[in-house]
Amino acid sequence: MDFILGNAGSIFGLILGAVCLYFGADWIVHGGSHLAHRMGISRLAIGLTIVAFGTSLPELIVSVMATLNDAPSIAIGNVVGSNVANVGLVLGAVTLIFPISYHFGEIKRDIWIYLASCALFIAFLWDGTIYQYEGIILLSGLIGYIWLCIKSPHPILSEVDRDKLDALAKCILMLFVGIAVLSIGAKVFVDSAVNLAKMLGVSEVAIGMSVVALGTSLPELATSIVAAFKKEHGISIGNIVGSNLFNILSVIGIASIVKPLSSSTEIFSFEVPVMIAFGLVLIPLGIISHPVSRISSVLLLTGYGAFIYCVF
Repeated sequence: MDFILGNAGSIFGLILGAVCLYFGADWIVHGGSHLAHRMGISRLAIGLTIVAFGTSLPELIVSVMATLNDAPSIAIGNVVGSNVANVGLVLGAVTLIFPISYHFGEIKRDIWIYLASCALFIAFLWDGTIYQYEGIILLSGLIGYIWLCIKSPHPILSEVDRDKLDALAKCILMLFVGIAVLSIGAKVFVDSAVNLAKMLGVSEVAIGMSVVALGTSLPELATSIVAAFKKEHGISIGNIVGSNLFNILSVIGIASIVKPLSSSTEIFSFEVPVMIAFGLVLIPLGIISHPVSRISSVLLLTGYGAFIYCVF
């Protein structure tokens, strides 16, 4: 009976935490997007930076909480699993519902930077631990990327009716309230995930790459679907690429600065190569598919489903 009640409580905690994560990130994205529009930033740049940072906050807070709770495998699994989910699940589901077009030339710089950050992540984790000085290097890379986006911005893709934008005070309020809700949701979510993993005898890495990664990818999924529905393809694809980049540089970077991250190097045999493969697939999709075909969408979703099956 205690086992059943314990599982039920953990599952309820996961649901409650995911709901808080979703609404918190949604408010952050809404406030941040309107704030960015007032500054005249392009849709793609918004997706790659402010929206990507907003939707990556769940991964950041969950990973930091997991690190503080002595569950570093969940932190690393969360990032790897989220990056796979962002391409396989989010891009696959969005392009299956809406015809999305993106050209590789528009985001090739960002894709190459993301793949380079993946290589850096692999190099740092090769000995089984990402130390604090390595986290500082990753975070410095994020600062450099943001500086590059400001110095060499993407062209403005479309104009915005400034009269329909929220007031500055409302944008800032939504940002702060969203962060507070995210913090609460992350705490509930990671505690429930750790408890569920222990009760079911499932490894923390598997939980991090599946349940936790899916929960923290909900903001990316919701944001990309809404953006695609409004024909804001730049925000949609920029959110996916930018979130993956932020996950490596900011989430892993900050979490390892808080406390060195240790993980089994067994993830180099399957999970990490899959993450790299899903990053590489963005190149041919941007070159040959305009818009991304339904066949490609189904293949992405099938690949993600196969990944989750293999993880367990």
